[in-house]
Formats: sequence, structure tokens, C-alpha cells
Amino acid sequence: MPGFDYPRVKLAVSNCLLGSLCRYNGGHAQDSFISEQLAQYVDYIPFCPEDAVMGTPRESVRLCRIEGRIHVLGGRSQTDYTAGLQAYNQQKIVQLQAMQIDGALVKAKSPSCGLDRIKIYRPTGEWLGSDNGIGQGLFTQALQQAMPWLAIEDEGRMQDAWLKENFMLQVFAQARWRSFVGAAPSVADFQAFHRRHKFLLLSKNEAVYRQMGPLVAQATAANLAPSLADYELLLHQALATKSRIGAMINVVEHLYGYVKASLSPAQKALYQETREEFRQGVIPLIALMKLLQQWIAEFEVDYLADQWILAPYPSVLALRSDCAAFKVNPH
Repeated sequence: MPGFDYPRVKLAVSNCLLGSLCRYNGGHAQDSFISEQLAQYVDYIPFCPEDAVMGTPRESVRLCRIEGRIHVLGGRSQTDYTAGLQAYNQQKIVQLQAMQIDGALVKAKSPSCGLDRIKIYRPTGEWLGSDNGIGQGLFTQALQQAMPWLAIEDEGRMQDAWLKENFMLQVFAQARWRSFVGAAPSVADFQAFHRRHKFLLLSKNEAVYRQMGPLVAQATAANLAPSLADYELLLHQALATKSRIGAMINVVEHLYGYVKASLSPAQKALYQETREEFRQGVIPLIALMKLLQQWIAEFEVDYLADQWILAPYPSVLALRSDCAAFKVNPH
């Protein structure tokens, strides 16, 4: 939308999700949202540990616990591929760190790339059970250990509108921060970045947001570098917080406060009705935000016009058009 420029997001991605024929059976797992819609705004860095180490097609593999350690064994041959996969993981993750990726999209249920709920077996093939037989794919676990703040989702979880919206908001905000820091910002630039993100951060984690303001206020040319470093840690923490309807309504009320005095009784009633319908899950957030944007433009509320809460990601992704994108009490 006018006034909102989005730096291209850098995402590591399991190559099969882009349509590459690199799965164990020579197939792919192309996801149209990832490979088509999102690709307009993202630079992908593909990876596939199993293809790189074992080739395609190949036998299926599984995670096995042997003497307390996780190994990756061929399901048919029992070949141990662990060392090769770990070597690939180390090399690839160093590359991804150097490229300053903003997030990662991984293949669900994969013993190398799966984000969660990956079964762990005995070498003889029996599942260890739900108590100690659930883990992560080898690559994704190593990636999270190397970059603990990184936003990571799999294509299965991305079918959940709430998880999808949270992930996309996180990676687009992270891309803005990466671009901002890379431009050698001044103290004034730092203040402007925080100002434009005020309501977005407030909608995520008010307690963390309250810690960020003093860092910005106390920043000087002499202490700018450590101030940015401290701010980045808090930014990661705030962005990783999952959205809640209550927190979003709190922010919407703040936005409404800037235009309330200019509204007619009928307009105020319309706002209250729309807000409550959003709270109840009857209408999506986009309906409420468009109402506020109309009044922000009409009454020329310049302070709000460029707030990232209004358009944290490209509108064509339609992430705010699903009522399920926000939850009352998420877990």
C-alpha cells in the first residue's frame, strides 16, 4: 500500500516445498502459497540435507536413539547417515547465518527438516513412544540451536491461519530490522524505526515494548551500537510472542483514540459494533483496520499514517482476512 515499502524477506526453505524433485521418492511437496504467492516478496535460500548427502531417489530414513544419541538410519539398509548430514548441516547453517536470513520454512514430518513431532525409533524399528520418542529433524534442531531467535514454521502448521499470520508478521518485521541496521542508522533513524513500530510492538508484547522505549530515548551517537544490540534482543522477544485478540483490541482502541473526537455518533457506533464483531470472531481484523485507516486518512492523522500495524506485510497476502488469524487465549 502507499507509504509502505517492504524489503525482500530472506527465507531458508526446504527445496521440495518449491517444487524441486528432491524427496526420497523423486517427488516434491510444492506448496502454492510458498512457491507462488509469497515468492513475490521473498528471496528463498533452498536446502535439502538428504538430497545433498544421499541423492535422489533414496531410501527413507528415520531418527533412532542409540546409546543416548540421535542417529539417522536408512529404513531398509540400516546405513548410518548421521555424520554426513551433520557435516552438511554445519556448512549450510554457517552460510545461512552469513546471509542473515529472516526465517525458515521447513518440510513437516521430515527426519531431517521437521519442526516438531518427529518420531524417534529404536534401531530395530520400534517407536520409543510418546514419552521419549518425539523430537525434531536433525537440520531444524541444529538451525534453532544456532539461531534461537529465528522464526521457523513448516508447511503443515502454515495451514493454521493464526500461526501463518504470526510467522509472516515476524519475518517481515525482521527483514525491516535487518535492512535498517544494514543502512548504518543514526540515532534519529533509530527513533523513527521505533516510532513506526510502536503499535505493532504493543500488539505483541506490552511488557517488552515498555523496556524498548527507554533504550531508544537514552540512545546517543556514543552508545548507539550497544543500544541497537540490546534493542534487537527485545525485538526478537516481542516478535516471537503470538498475537491475541485482546492485545490487538487494546491497540485498536489506542488508534481509535486519535480519531474519536472527529467522529459522528453514528460513526462511533459503527466502530464499536465492528470492534465487538472482531472480538467475537464474526469478522476478520481487516474489516476493523480498514475502517480505522479510512478515518486516519480522512482526518489526516499523520502520526498514524505510517504505523506498521496498519500494513505489517503486503495486503495481497490476505493474512488478516481470516477470522481464525487471531485467537482469544492462544496456547
